[in-house]
Amino acid sequence: MVQRSKWITVLLYLIGIGYGVSIILPLAWVVMLSLKTQLDAFAYPPLFIFKPTFEHYAAIFHDDVFVLAIRNSLIIALSSVFLSLLLAVPATFAIANLTGRRRRLPLLTILLIRMAPGMIYLLPYFAIYNRLKLLDTHIGLIIIYLIFNVPLIIWMLLPVWNSIPRELEEAAVIDGATLWQVLVRVDIPLVRIGIIASGILAFIFSWNEFLFALVVTRRETITLPVAIVRYMAYEGTEWGKISAAAVFIMVPVVIFGFLIRRYMISGLSAGAVKG
Repeated sequence: MVQRSKWITVLLYLIGIGYGVSIILPLAWVVMLSLKTQLDAFAYPPLFIFKPTFEHYAAIFHDDVFVLAIRNSLIIALSSVFLSLLLAVPATFAIANLTGRRRRLPLLTILLIRMAPGMIYLLPYFAIYNRLKLLDTHIGLIIIYLIFNVPLIIWMLLPVWNSIPRELEEAAVIDGATLWQVLVRVDIPLVRIGIIASGILAFIFSWNEFLFALVVTRRETITLPVAIVRYMAYEGTEWGKISAAAVFIMVPVVIFGFLIRRYMISGLSAGAVKG
């Protein structure tokens, strides 16, 4: 039995290593491609030892459209996260204090909104935005991201919120606190780690989203994932610029990924019992 347990442990480690390699290798290949010249990029057999160049990074940062896309992505992602938290945190507080059918109905509605494929929303949004003159506007894309981020944040925060001892809220009410004061002074400090983690996930979604950004934006509000497509032209695909742009987009995602891991480990599930 002990021997079998060791073999299972070894097998799990091998599966984990294989999965990690399958993720890291494509990323490493993109990073190398962004540092190669056009000649080195198409060398056969592939070059793993080469003189790195930053010409592709210099090219994308001298591209006015790409610089505009950076600004647009930051505005849209940060605004959507801020507004999503502004709506989702009180909504989670309200749902956490509901019971029975009154609680199941909003949760089911939120789940259906979040789980429905985004593709089914494309045509209605395009038609409505075209009538309301919201195409190629920041607010138009922010509204779409709100609809997807708010359910995500609510579902992430609910388990954390449910673990808050009800006695704390009851004691605050007995002391004369209003519901708003209970939310701001009691609950939010206890679930702040969960709020940070869910906000980071919402930012990653907004930062990486491509489908809606492609459909409802034009030149003025183009975002980074859409800007990369410009380097795929009839004259040829500029793989160096695409790779450099992809690496730039990945940097905040990787950083925030590590931040989420840190917050998860430091007490996302135990946020209610930490002051």
